[in-house]
Amino acid sequence: MKINIDRSKPVPLHYQITNDLRRAIKEGKYKVGDLFPTDKQLMEMYGVSSITVRRAVSTLVAEGLLERRPGKGTFVKKAVVEETLGKLTGFFEEMRARGYVPSAEILYTGPVKITPQELRRAPQLRVFEDRPLYLIEKIQKMNGQPVTYLRSYWPYEYGSRLAEFDLEHYGLYELVESKLGLVLERAEQTISAGRAGKKEAFYLQVKVGSPLLIMERIAYSGDKPVEVSINAYRADRYKYRVELDRSRPRAGSGVIVE
Repeated sequence: MKINIDRSKPVPLHYQITNDLRRAIKEGKYKVGDLFPTDKQLMEMYGVSSITVRRAVSTLVAEGLLERRPGKGTFVKKAVVEETLGKLTGFFEEMRARGYVPSAEILYTGPVKITPQELRRAPQLRVFEDRPLYLIEKIQKMNGQPVTYLRSYWPYEYGSRLAEFDLEHYGLYELVESKLGLVLERAEQTISAGRAGKKEAFYLQVKVGSPLLIMERIAYSGDKPVEVSINAYRADRYKYRVELDRSRPRAGSGVIVE
């Protein structure tokens, strides 16, 4: 079946085809693990040259939606983000650096009262002592697919200003440095295993009890803590990579025994 594309548009043909194929993958026409149409089949479907098809497919490969296997063909791939530990970056920066399209669904922005129950769940919040706090709660997405359920706590004067900006298309760390003038210099971070409760399961589109990666971070500007974030990542879409040097252990790092 031939698919018509609009040749009168100023939009390049390969871009139109990329968008059409991306939409078909996201809508489930092509499922994870499926053998994708060959370049020749796509040329016949869209009535375009091999160069145009290869550019469209290469874009989807770079986005992590497709995988070329020499001698076997092209397959629909489950995109998995790999974050390298050692550099303080935000989700949006990580996604763009790897060729993905980041976005977010905002669940809540506003002041939050820290109760004893909340402190038991997130003892890191004690670094703020009795300062008024502002919570930014959102789902972070990669190419439209949910990856992270994030709760980000800031001193009220910073969080309330961040909420004035476009949090759906820009990352918190990008905004805090470009708009608020804060320099995030370092962070203390732990990563542990967890399981999805009802809330995480609903927003991350997984089953209750599904494995999650829990990342807890305290970010500093100078010696002043400015953010506590508690992130739940889909374990099937996110992983961490760290380079280890046996001769140079880092102070403060290692196994935490509780």
